[in-house]
Amino acid sequence: MDRDPPGEGSGLGLPQVHGIVGSHDGHIDVQSGVNEGTTFTIYLPAMTPRSDSPPDTSTPSSTIGHGEVILVVEDDPNARQALQESLELLNYVPLTAGSGRQALEVLERRQADVALVLSDLVMPDLGGMALIRAMRERGIHTAVVLMTGHPLEQSLDDLRESRVIDLISKPISLDRLAQVVARGLRDG
Repeated sequence: MDRDPPGEGSGLGLPQVHGIVGSHDGHIDVQSGVNEGTTFTIYLPAMTPRSDSPPDTSTPSSTIGHGEVILVVEDDPNARQALQESLELLNYVPLTAGSGRQALEVLERRQADVALVLSDLVMPDLGGMALIRAMRERGIHTAVVLMTGHPLEQSLDDLRESRVIDLISKPISLDRLAQVVARGLRDG
């Protein structure tokens, strides 16, 4: 079992699982006993049979990019890669950073190119809100969309003055990503 040293993990494992299972109308049963360990059982509804026609996977043309550069700031390498690939499918040019500090380095070099920042809210070294503060202190006023795998505790109204366009829950579907990025580019 892979385990981060105490105080160094992101703590997103179980909330992410809970969010994913819940988004599929499932639930999780937990059984735990002292010196027995813990068992998690995931229940998902049965799939409906597929129809003969392929699903509509098209994305409205109004949400397809035109080569705009989007900076993805995500400490989880798998989530970062998934976001990068999704943005490429939507015709954007993603740049990636594994931390808030790396994002600042990218922005200092490529500020004029970056049209939107898509950042995780909770990261070990420099979270989304701290990243925004550091950007503003450096005179970088690029619009930001924040993502989180945690329950949303802040209202978007509280974040608007920092040019946060949206605060979205992970995992993010391709359609939702397309809508949020298009709105961020339009309103940012």
